[in-house]
Amino acid sequence: MLKKLMKNTIQLTIPEIIEYDFPMDEPFFLKIIHEGTAYEFVIRLSSDNDRLICFGSGAHPRNSKTSKGELIKPPYFDRWSWYEFVDESIIAYADPSFYYDDRITLGWFVGDETWYLEVVGNIIDNIAQNRKIANENILFYGSSGGGFASIGLATLLKGSKTIVNNSSFSIRDITDWHYEYLLGILKNKLNLSEEELLDKLKHRIDLIELFKYKNYIPDITYYVNSYSKADLERCNGFVNNVISLQKDNTLDVHYYYEEDPESKGHGPMDFGKTLNTIKTFNNPKYEESIEENNILKQRVKELKKITKKNKKLKKQLKQIKNSKSWKLTEPLRKLKQLLKK
Repeated sequence: MLKKLMKNTIQLTIPEIIEYDFPMDEPFFLKIIHEGTAYEFVIRLSSDNDRLICFGSGAHPRNSKTSKGELIKPPYFDRWSWYEFVDESIIAYADPSFYYDDRITLGWFVGDETWYLEVVGNIIDNIAQNRKIANENILFYGSSGGGFASIGLATLLKGSKTIVNNSSFSIRDITDWHYEYLLGILKNKLNLSEEELLDKLKHRIDLIELFKYKNYIPDITYYVNSYSKADLERCNGFVNNVISLQKDNTLDVHYYYEEDPESKGHGPMDFGKTLNTIKTFNNPKYEESIEENNILKQRVKELKKITKKNKKLKKQLKQIKNSKSWKLTEPLRKLKQLLKK
């Protein structure tokens, strides 16, 4: 489905967005080339709803393949297909950082000479103006690295709101390969030492620094899984830092418990809970109809089955790759690939 959307691409410059006659009530793919960088979006604009939901993207593995065995390449989007379940306009935005090379797995929209998140914010702002959507009616949603981007964008588009789940707040808190690899790329690109880089980009990599830089804190609703010790620690630290800034804002923290041993509790909330959270937030009087509730439950059930099957297949593949027969036949497989070329 995503590949079909990408075949029907609308390509514009930023100044062309405000006056462009976008298709209504059907998904499309938008590509904006700005200063040599591609900014890509999956969009569905509603003709009869004045609200907009924007979904941020986080980490993506670079070795994932389709059912046909084809490598899945950027752009990567999170929750792009959720337009099926909401009445609001939706925008899912991709991180251009994934075009740095074929190994990077998370970029937090930091950018290089250009701050990617700022450009994404500018593009979303122009689309909202095109549809006469007020900032107060824009909601940014994301989890983990997508949560970081969502809070950042809500800071840049004053008056908008954000819901985040197990979000990161400063990439310096992510002491793993994601952070180290991105740092190495940026040091080379900008020809700076680590100390110089962290100082120059501090408002891009740390949300508290961004709040200081913009002298503004957006309204944030934060869902944290109390099963995840790392996320609890990050949440507590962030709350204390926000309080210390003594700025007017709403920081609403919700704790829930969802066992998830595979990601140590850092994975996103259950699909049904997430969707219900968004719908209730946008419409406090929202109540699911019996029919809608049954459809949603069926979709959640299907997604759980697929997830369970994928985990089983990944485990089987890992066992196969670690087997002696797989290692012994590797030269033969490489030879077959060469012959195909």
